Amino acid sequence: MTSVRNLRLRLNGNKWVGCSIAIILLIAGCTPKVRVLRGPGDKTTPTTEESKEAEKRAEIESEEAKVDKNHIALLLPFELDKANPHAPSTADIKRSALALDFYQGFKLGLDALVEKEGSHFKVNVLDTRDDVSENARVAKLEEVQQAALVVGPVFPKEIQVFGFNADLKNALQISPLAASMPSEFNIPNLVTITPPITAHVNGLAKHIARQYRTGDVVVLYQTQDAASKQFLSPLKAAILRADKSINVEEVSDEEGLDRTVRLSGKNLVVLGTTNAYQLSPILAQLTKLQEELSYDIRLFGHPNWAKLDFQGGVGLAGLRTYITTSYYIDQSDPRVRTFDQHYRKTYGVAPTEFAYKGYDAAFYFGGLLAKYGADYKKHVADNRYDGLHNAFEFEYNPAWGYVNNAVSILQYRAGSFQPLP
Repeated sequence: MTSVRNLRLRLNGNKWVGCSIAIILLIAGCTPKVRVLRGPGDKTTPTTEESKEAEKRAEIESEEAKVDKNHIALLLPFELDKANPHAPSTADIKRSALALDFYQGFKLGLDALVEKEGSHFKVNVLDTRDDVSENARVAKLEEVQQAALVVGPVFPKEIQVFGFNADLKNALQISPLAASMPSEFNIPNLVTITPPITAHVNGLAKHIARQYRTGDVVVLYQTQDAASKQFLSPLKAAILRADKSINVEEVSDEEGLDRTVRLSGKNLVVLGTTNAYQLSPILAQLTKLQEELSYDIRLFGHPNWAKLDFQGGVGLAGLRTYITTSYYIDQSDPRVRTFDQHYRKTYGVAPTEFAYKGYDAAFYFGGLLAKYGADYKKHVADNRYDGLHNAFEFEYNPAWGYVNNAVSILQYRAGSFQPLP
């Protein structure tokens, strides 16, 4: 059984503050149990319908008191303070889309645990408003301080402020979306679900080491943009940690590339830029080296290439291009198809990436909470979890908590990046 509490919004004088999440969720086809908060001094007499709802809620809460609760605080940037509580606009809904999609996936993940394991959860949903000061306030709320598990906030600027102000002693703080380096926050009880760039670097280094043979050369093509420097600068050290005998060369222009590639052996070329204007001429040069001059080129790119439009591939397939990724939705997976069908039936729309993320976070951490209770924190890194959208393989660091290092390799073929066959 999953009991969902409404978002709590700050009262403004004697005005009513409607629970806008109820309206937004209704639009999406979901009708959770919610309460309307009334301002101080409000003398309005509850309607018969409200009285019936109150009685029903009392019965439910009386029943809930008989079972042990797994309390979860879910902190998402709905930004309902900017919305019209009576008639949300398209802009209001768009602003809340990420939070709403994650919430809906999260709820289905907990529902799946209820159905599978007979688990029980109580979820307090709180609006962080994408606002640092609001996160500082929310961090002190009773719903947060008494939670066994806190999921959110989602944006880097809020994670640090919330973690400092919440000072959680008995709960983990789950960072469900941010790909920031956990060392930026230094929160010992933080769980970083999205693998940071270091996980991609280490994953790619190991893959290159497996492909490398004596006589090959690894060519790191360094450009001046930040993405390239952040990605390639630590890659050389990671490759040599994987195999110190690997021949690694660094180039920064077309002339350097022409001088470094070799006809004997494979040329494992790594590009770290995500700038389309810089990529285009380099890809054209690599294609020419392979197709016209018979060099054996294998290309490796930045994980964000999965989000770029390569206009038909521009030679990526011929270069056997690889990237790392922290997620991939396999539409042929029966679990994915089942989730898609359930999500569409429940909410009337197709699930987004954030809905999948919400489901996996709820199913994994809710499962730990249900199985181990207060001791769930000791088991976060016990086993690998392969979800609908991504995998969890956590490593613990006393300074910045648990970090997910699960990345996989995609290869470009048939017009898109796909898992290795």
